[in-house]
Amino acid sequence: MKRRNTIKLMALGTGAFFVTPLVSNLLVGCKTETKPKYANLEFFSEEDFAIVSVLVDIIIPESEDSPAASEVGVDMMIDHMIAGVYDSKQQDVFNSQFSDLKSYLNSAKDANFIDIKPEDKKLIVTALLSEKNASTKTALESFYNIKNQSINYYLNTEKVAKNNLNYLPVPGPYLPCVSLEELNGKAWAI
Repeated sequence: MKRRNTIKLMALGTGAFFVTPLVSNLLVGCKTETKPKYANLEFFSEEDFAIVSVLVDIIIPESEDSPAASEVGVDMMIDHMIAGVYDSKQQDVFNSQFSDLKSYLNSAKDANFIDIKPEDKKLIVTALLSEKNASTKTALESFYNIKNQSINYYLNTEKVAKNNLNYLPVPGPYLPCVSLEELNGKAWAI
């Protein structure tokens, strides 16, 4: 009798020995790990990326019916495109212009741009857009570059295309001169 119990216990112990790592892996696999947004940066430093995120949200803020630019990943797309598409010369030009923009934004209130109130951030950007000095020319060029990319990437995100634009993934007939009223007041996504 003792031999049977011993064999049973050894079988259970061996099974438990092999099953325990599998079960623990299954349970760990069920956890959703949220990586911080900064974990996947390819081009910007965390500080520079924070400025870009604020700028894209100033350019395209959240409204009742549409998300903010950073909510749909426009800031991450800018980082990805500059790292992957720009050659080294274009990246150097962007860095030079962006450093001028960053120094303008940080010097406007004698504080770090990220740390000031959202209303003050908008005022600083508005002041930059109204300045006509030669000293702010490169800062303006950098802002307009970010603005153009933001609008382009925002309109090409799936969430905005499906929810805020006319979206037809399969091409239909070509209608050259159609008024917006016929299209429910929305432009085409693609």
